[in-house]
This record gives sequence, structure tokens and C-alpha cells, in this order.
Amino acid sequence: MASFEELPTTSGPQRFDAVSRVEEVVTDILTMDLLHSSPAFLQRVLELAGAASPSEIVSIRRSVSDTSMGETDVELVIQLGSKRQAILIENKIRAPVMDRQFERYRMRGNAGKASGQWDDFCVILMSPQSYFDELDAEQKEYVDANLSYEMIVEFLASFSEHAFKRHIFQSAVAQFKKGYVRIADARMISFHQNYWALASAKFPQLRMMKPDVVGSDGSWIYFPPLYGDTNKVRLIHKFKGIGCELSVTTRRAEEIATALEPHLDVDMVVRSMKTAAYINIKTPALDHLAEFSVLESDLLISLQQLDRLRLFALNENVRGLINQHI
Repeated sequence: MASFEELPTTSGPQRFDAVSRVEEVVTDILTMDLLHSSPAFLQRVLELAGAASPSEIVSIRRSVSDTSMGETDVELVIQLGSKRQAILIENKIRAPVMDRQFERYRMRGNAGKASGQWDDFCVILMSPQSYFDELDAEQKEYVDANLSYEMIVEFLASFSEHAFKRHIFQSAVAQFKKGYVRIADARMISFHQNYWALASAKFPQLRMMKPDVVGSDGSWIYFPPLYGDTNKVRLIHKFKGIGCELSVTTRRAEEIATALEPHLDVDMVVRSMKTAAYINIKTPALDHLAEFSVLESDLLISLQQLDRLRLFALNENVRGLINQHI
């Protein structure tokens, strides 16, 4: 027997079949429909994007991959007087964040500006609120706003004609709350296990934790906190090409970057984001699909640099500066 869910609306409760699994393509299309058909919803999204109104829609496209820098789930371009603004929407229900995913959104936005497609752009993550809340601080740096599914559900409650759309978004939230189960990637797990064995044998002072389940998105390796129990200061190896980093979570990132600059070695680069500062040492990119024996020498280089960053963070003067700013 089919199960049903009852949703209250302005015209009374309506009954819909329970949805066992909502896929992102469905909420992509529903969002595009709402942007096109509901001026009130469009206005809400424009407010999130910091765009002025009135405005006129130039185009709405889905799954846009015009460049080599990845794919935009929903691309909205609006005319604001004499200027055009793009709103680039990444839609997530439960899928893990891919390597540099939001950074590539900003790269596509800047490429659009350079080519004259638009004058400005905004990156929005559309997702359950908890998905956004659980993002790493560095990922959030590339996102301008979160269009939460819960906000959409609340907004649509006032429009009986959108009751089914509301039901779909509400179902997606419920499914997310049941918990995301990471899909294990055997080859990534094997790489992490070999990495851990080498790190534990050669650099035990890094205290790398034994890996558990690792998904295909596991290209960042996090090490335990350096300053006691706080996660605000830790090492990260972003092994696909970014390199080894000392991450400092702080709202005073620019200040700490300026303070640390005189203490950096010549191959260290500091960069500040909204909520974190990173001291980076560039190291060889690692392909986890390659034979580990081929990667071992490059990985040892990375482990050496991670240990340098560890010692840098534990330097008395550096530690004092960091503690003043976190």
C-alpha cells in the first residue's frame, strides 16, 4: 500500500505520496521553475545575492559546463539596469563536496566576468541548513550565501499552488536528517591506509589518525589539533595539488596573516580568508590511483613539509601570535 504525507496549506491539507529519495536533479528543476514563475521567490533569491531590484531575467540554465572549470548546477543571469549579474547555484542534498568544488565556482564566475558574460556574480549553496553548517571553514569562504531548503519550505507554505514543490523540498530535508552515509571508495581507502602506515613509521610526531571509511572526495587529509583540544590550529595535506597547509580558524585572518608574515620561510605563503588563515608550502600533487611505491618519495617530501609547519606552529613566538588572534 502506498504511504502518504499530509501537508497543511492555505487552502487546507493536501496528501502526497511519500518520496523515498529526492535527487538533486529534481530540486534543480523545481528551483528553476520557481525562479521563472514566482516573482516573490526570485526576489528572495536576489536578496540573498545582494542584488538590487527591479531586475529582469536574462537566462536560467541547468548543468552548465561551458568551461573546463567544472559544472554549475543552476546558472541564473539577471539584468540590473545597465549591468548583468550571475547567480551561480550549487545544489546539495547529501552528496559530498568534491575537491575545490566551490573554489571552481568562483573561478567560473571570474571567467564569466573576464569574457563579458556578466559584470558581477554571486555563489550560492542551496542545501539543507545542516549541510551548510557542517562545511569546513575553507569551503565556506567561497560561498556568498546559503539558500537553505528549510527556508524554501517555509517560504512556499504561503503559496498553495506550490504545495507539491514544498513537499519535495521538505522530503529532502527529512532524508538529510536521517544521515548521510559516506560511500566507501576502495582505492582512496587503500591510499589513506598506505599514507597512514608511512606517516606513522617515518613521522610519528604528526600523530596521524588511522583512517576509517573514506569516500572518493577524500583528497584532504586532516591531522589532529596542534594546540590542545581546539580544532582551530591544525595541519592539512591537500594532496591533489594545493599542498601542505597550517590552518588557523579565526575571524581576524588578515591581522594574523600580517603578524605572521615576518616569521615565514621563503617557501611559505600565507593567505587569509573570511574565517581562516593558511600557511602553505607547495608540494608535489599525488594521484591516489597510482601505485603507492611510485608516490612514496613525493609523499615523504610532503610529510617533511608538514613537520616543518608543525614546528613552525609550535615556535614560541609564532604560537604567541596565533593565540592572540584566535
